[in-house]
Amino acid sequence: MPIVETARAKTWRLMKKNKWIYLLMLPSIALTFVFAYLPMPGILTSFQDYNMFKGMMKSPWVGLKHIRAIFELPLMWGSILNTLKLSLLTILVSFPAPIILALLINELKNGIFKRTIQTLSYLPYFLSWIAVVGITYSFFDVYGPINDLRVAILGQDAQRLMFLSEQKLFIPFLLILTVWKEVGFGTIVYLAAITSIDPSLYEAAYIDGANRLKMHFYITLPGIKSTAIILLIFTMGNLFGSNFELVYGMQNAFINFDVISTVVFSSGVQQGNYSAAAAIGFTQGLVAFILTFTVNQISKKVSQISIW
Repeated sequence: MPIVETARAKTWRLMKKNKWIYLLMLPSIALTFVFAYLPMPGILTSFQDYNMFKGMMKSPWVGLKHIRAIFELPLMWGSILNTLKLSLLTILVSFPAPIILALLINELKNGIFKRTIQTLSYLPYFLSWIAVVGITYSFFDVYGPINDLRVAILGQDAQRLMFLSEQKLFIPFLLILTVWKEVGFGTIVYLAAITSIDPSLYEAAYIDGANRLKMHFYITLPGIKSTAIILLIFTMGNLFGSNFELVYGMQNAFINFDVISTVVFSSGVQQGNYSAAAAIGFTQGLVAFILTFTVNQISKKVSQISIW
């Protein structure tokens, strides 16, 4: 009993000591609670014929009806394949990008130039996806800067191209915009991991005759391995997720590319079928949990690194 009281007293003393830090955390805790935890009971509508006028308490229960109906939607199987394809390509392109950029920035010797590059790289992260879509449409418009540059180089007879109406360019645009917006924030995480590596390891490697490339392979990359694996575990959980704002924003009359989230919006929210939309979201979340758990267990067994 005295041990429990001592532990509680120690915890309370630390909380009083760091009270201003906890105060700064309150807005984040409140936002997480309101937008992540309060909506959780809405999952129950997946098992109801939900009627917004009756509410959750009086809407009839139908079991797995809506979950079974998911796979009968005309667009669902195509959207699942598109989601999987887009997610795999995104992971393949965007996962190594911040690691490479962090290694490059870490090699810069000029402090002002280094901080400038780092700042410029993560500024796009603070833009909303809708703002990113708007900037893209402005740049690649028929009379936008990109087409103006083509005309200036090729002459007035050059045809102005509708880049955003090309189906084959849709996925490359999504990948490029994702990397451009997210790479800077990921770089901060890896730079923080790099700074935690003991500098004496580099000094010893230099004395042994190792060049910078070998230092990266034998010191830096092993030093950030734990961070990279943990981030990869979280990323794999989003394998059947997609960036709704970006995909929906980049769609137009010439593009035929649906993912799970756009099907949820078109077949569920727009048509007022909230139970179907909730069922798709519930199934997607369940798959994400299974993927995260599986990848975490594999990582724990192979590399002894896990998130729990």
